[in-house]
Amino acid sequence: MNAQFLSGSDYRARGGGGSYNAKKSKDSGLFWWTILITLLLGLATFCWFFSIMVFKYPEKPFNYRLLTKLEKLDPIKKFDPLLIPKGNFLAPRDLLKKYYDYNPEQLQVVNDLLKRSYILNYSEESPVYVKGNYIVVSARALAAGDFVDQGWIVRLRSTELEDVEVEFLFPGAGIDAAPYHEGDSIALDNKTTFGSVIHVERNYATDGLCATVVPIAYGEFAVGDQQKVELVPPTVLNVAAALPITSFDESKAGASTKVAAQSGLK
Repeated sequence: MNAQFLSGSDYRARGGGGSYNAKKSKDSGLFWWTILITLLLGLATFCWFFSIMVFKYPEKPFNYRLLTKLEKLDPIKKFDPLLIPKGNFLAPRDLLKKYYDYNPEQLQVVNDLLKRSYILNYSEESPVYVKGNYIVVSARALAAGDFVDQGWIVRLRSTELEDVEVEFLFPGAGIDAAPYHEGDSIALDNKTTFGSVIHVERNYATDGLCATVVPIAYGEFAVGDQQKVELVPPTVLNVAAALPITSFDESKAGASTKVAAQSGLK
């Protein structure tokens, strides 16, 4: 019978293998736990920034759809005429002067802010109101695909400054016929209409300007001396829709009507 004895070095080599493997396994587990914790921290940071951006910019189509679906946005508010948000009432010349020097990039930033303020019911920014006398150049019913899908939109041209136009939304107007017709006169003031600007479009080729305006008091809106239409705040907005809703080309058709109306030949 042969007996073999382990030397000290052999003993240490064979006896220490279990401890070495355990340490290696422990280090490997720690590595993967570090990776997992890092990923979770990155995910938490991303979610935090994502939620901030979504709530901060509700005018972006994806953000608006998400906030609406989660019911995290207050409905468009029907302001009391005596408690409307404070803001500047701009006549046509003031309106043109305010936005005339903006380049397209600056105007995009301004339009995002105007739309955002409207969606947030002017809780952070003051509205810009429009006043003055205008002639109707076109009118049509709002439809699916428009910024507001129920009611009417009326395109107006200033009687004071021909380069300034306004498209005035009548949300939820429950009438079959247009509230105004081509050639009609309409006065926007600081007592009854409270038309707030939500978008400004510049025609740089002609120096023209068109402001998209929506009333924020809603309720009854006087059309002429006799008729009144009931305006209702929109429940859901199509923030991805193009603004302005009407175009400068559409308004050209009303130029002759304006001249005729002002000269009494209508």
